[in-house]
Amino acid sequence: MKKAIVFFSALALCASAANAQDWLDSFLKVATEKVGDVISGTSSAANFDIKGTWKYQGVAVAASSDNVLTSLAASAGTGSVEKKCDDILAKAGIKAGSASFSFNNDGSFTLNAGKLNIPGTWTKEGDKVTINFAKLFTLKLVGTVKTTGSGCEILFEADKFLGFIQKVLGAVTKVSDNSTLALVQGTLSNVNGAKLGFKLSK
Repeated sequence: MKKAIVFFSALALCASAANAQDWLDSFLKVATEKVGDVISGTSSAANFDIKGTWKYQGVAVAASSDNVLTSLAASAGTGSVEKKCDDILAKAGIKAGSASFSFNNDGSFTLNAGKLNIPGTWTKEGDKVTINFAKLFTLKLVGTVKTTGSGCEILFEADKFLGFIQKVLGAVTKVSDNSTLALVQGTLSNVNGAKLGFKLSK
């Protein structure tokens, strides 16, 4: 009888251990997935609140993969593309530290840069942000939010962002034919998957 009790007790203990192991495996799987989301920025970006006023810190450059980033670097260098875009926007008064982006509760949007004031509207669904400009010029930008240590980046398809730069130049400086912009467009024409956008911080 005692042997039977010991046997069933051991069996129950094994079953408990197996259940505990299953629970631990499930927990670790979920935890790993959540950590992966946080590292990639997908989870935090989806719930990230962009409402408020953000300081513009310059043009952001990203790529859909390491291969794209390598191709971009081989073409001109990420820093080169970033600097060229910064220089072009500076001609319109949009400079790091002196420009700001306001995402208001009522869905209105404003890009402020000194005397320059570019209004529009905005919406956010998950990590997707849509900005509609309709007064100074007409343009729709659809991008994604990527969280950073100091704030966030809003990234768009490279050609769409270059279209924004061209619109700003045309509206503010009356210069739509810019040799530097043409150089950047030429650099990115052979690179698929490149992203350009805004670096923002609070």
